[in-house]
Amino acid sequence: MGINTTTPAATLDVVANTTDNARPDALLVPRMTRAQLLAKDAAYTAAQNGALAFVTTIDGTATPKTTNVTAVGFYYYDGQTTNTWIAVGGGSVAPAGMTVRAQTASTISDTDLNNAVLVTSNVTFNLATLTKTNGKTITFIDATNGAFFSVTGVHSTASTTPLQSGGSLSYICDGTNWYSYNSF
Repeated sequence: MGINTTTPAATLDVVANTTDNARPDALLVPRMTRAQLLAKDAAYTAAQNGALAFVTTIDGTATPKTTNVTAVGFYYYDGQTTNTWIAVGGGSVAPAGMTVRAQTASTISDTDLNNAVLVTSNVTFNLATLTKTNGKTITFIDATNGAFFSVTGVHSTASTTPLQSGGSLSYICDGTNWYSYNSF
């Protein structure tokens, strides 16, 4: 089917009407509030996999299907894997930059997650003291020109890690274990 064309190049081909400058050329998907979207929960099944909607207001209480609907914007329905509405990329806020703090003995805490600790002496850090959350990271940066420090609580044995001055060692969690994912 073609709109503004007699030779559609796909199942639905919408071609801009560049001769009518008074009419906007765009595709408008259904626009509704989160409350209106969650009222239609039962209507969205595997057959609606890939459906697109624009949420205009965050109102109502989230349901399992709308749990990810947390901001105004475009969402698509994943009717195959998660059976939830998922935000379409773009227009999101960039994550805050990493905070770097100086080491205090061998103390690390959840506030260090997604941040960095400046290692200033020979200590042992135990990642088992941190909350294991999928995707969280922690980075250790050498500030002593070759400090040796140990990291325990990782998926394999503890390692003593000599680093070059200014070098770093980072770990990422899969929700169960911590893994080293870069060092230099």
